[in-house]
This record gives sequence, C-alpha cells and structure tokens, in this order.
Amino acid sequence: MKTSNFTFFFLLFCLSINLKAQDKDVLLGGENLKYRIHLGFINAAEANIKSSPNLGSIRQIPTRKIEIEGKTVGIFNVFSPLLDVWVSYMDPSTLLPIKAEMNKREGRYKKQEVIDFYHDKGIAQISSPQNTPKDKSLSISSSMLDLISGYYFLRKKNLQELEIGQKMSAKILVDGQIYEVWCIVKGFEKVDSKFGSKNCIRTSLVLPKNNLFQDKDAIRLWISQDNYQIPFKMEVNLKIGFLSIDLEDYKIAGKTIYTALP
Repeated sequence: MKTSNFTFFFLLFCLSINLKAQDKDVLLGGENLKYRIHLGFINAAEANIKSSPNLGSIRQIPTRKIEIEGKTVGIFNVFSPLLDVWVSYMDPSTLLPIKAEMNKREGRYKKQEVIDFYHDKGIAQISSPQNTPKDKSLSISSSMLDLISGYYFLRKKNLQELEIGQKMSAKILVDGQIYEVWCIVKGFEKVDSKFGSKNCIRTSLVLPKNNLFQDKDAIRLWISQDNYQIPFKMEVNLKIGFLSIDLEDYKIAGKTIYTALP
C-alpha cells in the first residue's frame, strides 16, 4: 500500500456527511479535530483538521482557511515517511472553495499543486511544477467542490432524517481529476471509543473502480449523531490489510468537546 493512501482515505473520511439542509454554521473558526490511523494493530499515522480563527480574503471574496495535515508516525515514519498538507480557502456564505493547495512529501516523491476556482466562469485553473504542462484550465460545474469543501458542504446537512438504504453522491476535484463518490446509509449504531459509547450513523463509501479494496462494502464510516456531525470512526478492508481511523481529540476555540473517559 502506498503511503499516499493514508491521507487519501482520511480525506474521503472527512467528505462523507449527508442529507437535507438545515440552517446552521458549520464552518467554525478555531475548530481542531485530531485522528489516529492504524494499519492492522500498528499505529501508522495521524491527521489533523484545523480551521483559522479569523476570516481572510481572496479576489475580494471573504474566505476561511481550512488545513488538513497527515503524517506517518513510529516505524512508518522511519521506512515510509509521509507529510501531506491540504489547504482550502472557502467562502463561508456558499461553502464553495475559492482556492485549494496541496503539498505532498512521501519518501522521495514530492508534489505541489494550486487550484483557483472561478465558479462564475465554470473554470478551475490548476498549477503544478510537477505537471506537464505546468498550468492548465479545467471546465467545472458552478458548484464544484474540493475534498475539504465537500466535507463542510455535506456536514451542513441534517442527519436526523436519513433512512437506511438512502444513497447520496458528490463530485470533487482533487489532484487534477474529477471524481464521483457515493455514500450509502447502512444503519444506526453505538460505537465504543475513548470517549465512551457514541450514537452514530453507519454508512458505506463507494468509489470509482479500483484494485485496492477487498469487497464492495470495504469502506465503512460512522458519523456522530449529534449537533457536531463529525466523522467519528472509519474502517477500510484493503487487499493487503485492515486500515482504521479513530477520533483522538476534538476542540473548538481551545474548548474540549468530547471528554475522554478516565
């Protein structure tokens, strides 16, 4: 398994929150979520989602900066070091990305990419020194998302009205390509964690055809069934092993939201 898949699975993990819209602010300033990623019984990596406490501006559009960092730990950091940073500058009023940045460092492999979204023109301008050509334009829909904005756009939806078997999809632009990701509601369950037993919605993710996964139900995601509606746990059955992602810490403006059991 390539180390880049750790961060890719984590970004998909963040993407999959769903359904009918309700009026609430999910693009909170100073939000910080931390996750642990295990391959089998081995602590392999960690990832963080951070939102800036204050708004900025790009092309005179108000934006909030969201950053996701994924990095290997322990023995994986010795033999297969990874440090990936993904950044999205989002319009708080529409939850659409205005600009996205990617910086991958995976062993000797490095890649940088910047995407500027012009939703009114239906164009995304992509620039990467590792691409040929370095700069290109891609036609997009007026509501095209990147992975991070997909997380927040779908997180805004109301989970309380979901039904088992319900299917949802989202189109995202990542690494110069557009993907469609499907999410299927599987049930409502309690998940045991360091924070105690948590009510969650269990879903499955369906990705474009690939050779990584063991079966069609290979990616299972649990979403917290509360006002925060955050990715709480994920399990992935790969052909070469078992990957799990678990919430380690959750804070808003420095305040702990979930308290670990003693």
